[in-house]
Amino acid sequence: MKTLTTFIVLLLISVTSASGQNPGTLKIFSEEPVVVYVDEIQHPDYQAITLPSGTHYVKAINRDGARVYSNIVTIKAGEVTSVLIDASGTAPQPAAPAAAQPSTTAGARPAAQGVPSSQAGTGTLNIFSEFSGVSVYLDDNRQGDDVKVINSIPAGNHYLKVMKDGVSIFGELISINPGQTTSVLVKNDGQVAEKIMESKAQEREEYQANKVDVIFSANSVSTTQGASTLFPGFYGYYGYSSSVTNTTQVSDFKVIQGGVKEIGDLGLARLAGNQNVINRHATIQKSVTRQTSIGLGMFLGALLIGGPVLVDILVDKPFLHPDGTNATDWEIGVATAGLVAGTIGYAITMGADKKYPKHYYRVDEAARDAQEHNRKLKEKLGLPESYDVK
Repeated sequence: MKTLTTFIVLLLISVTSASGQNPGTLKIFSEEPVVVYVDEIQHPDYQAITLPSGTHYVKAINRDGARVYSNIVTIKAGEVTSVLIDASGTAPQPAAPAAAQPSTTAGARPAAQGVPSSQAGTGTLNIFSEFSGVSVYLDDNRQGDDVKVINSIPAGNHYLKVMKDGVSIFGELISINPGQTTSVLVKNDGQVAEKIMESKAQEREEYQANKVDVIFSANSVSTTQGASTLFPGFYGYYGYSSSVTNTTQVSDFKVIQGGVKEIGDLGLARLAGNQNVINRHATIQKSVTRQTSIGLGMFLGALLIGGPVLVDILVDKPFLHPDGTNATDWEIGVATAGLVAGTIGYAITMGADKKYPKHYYRVDEAARDAQEHNRKLKEKLGLPESYDVK
């Protein structure tokens, strides 16, 4: 009896040693960084963990310290077992060998199934995406943009990831069987759009700070002309009123950037690159500068020449003619000419600004340029055209 017991113990030790000499591989995929423990031993590099065949306790913790995965995983000799971990929730069960699993059909997400690494041959992956402008990664290796077919993929489990605008919109373990084609559908649903927009908080803030709005307003203005002996608010039997009141509609618009800053027509023209408006403003600016220079020159010339003469006429002790005598004719003429020239120069100077129009745009033209500016801004920031469209 003792001999039999010793034989059984030796047999178990021999089986255990044989199992340990035929290891398998554990691959863990996660879109977010995690800390992985196998049998309470941390593995910083969890892309391919070589483990003795048998059962092992696998645990994963996310960046917040929360446990997102804990399960018993069976490792088989010479096979690859893959696990996909969702760092924000509960991960799926570890993959099972592919031999017991059904094949993947088009339009459905492939199952996370393990395939022995020793299985020979390659397969093909077809990717049907309802999105455009996506980047495709297989086992974290970039395959290209808007890839439809990937050929000659080694049979086994692979991690497929699809990115759009820097956001992962698809991430699954796929099973590639030798000589077969696996099809995957990346579906466009509301959750994906929300996920993309949530990741663009900084871009949305920049858009809101730089977008342009054209605000149109219309007001009624009443004017009264005529005469009346009746006081407002009083009634009487005597008196008359011949006043006439006219009411007109006054329309105007403002160009606002970022919801708070009024930039005017010229500011919009510069943002939109409207060269016609910019050139028109430059022409008017040149004319205003010339008129201001002429008017200011006349005013200063009159002040320098006619000013002293006028002062000599008005003071009690003149300095241009003898005291006690009247001003001479030339003094009166110079003073008068200086006064007239100064008045004209002042009027020319003050009237120069009236050449500037209230608006360089019609309201429909301003709205069109603002819309085009906002469209280009969204394109630059990677926001969809439908964003902020009411």
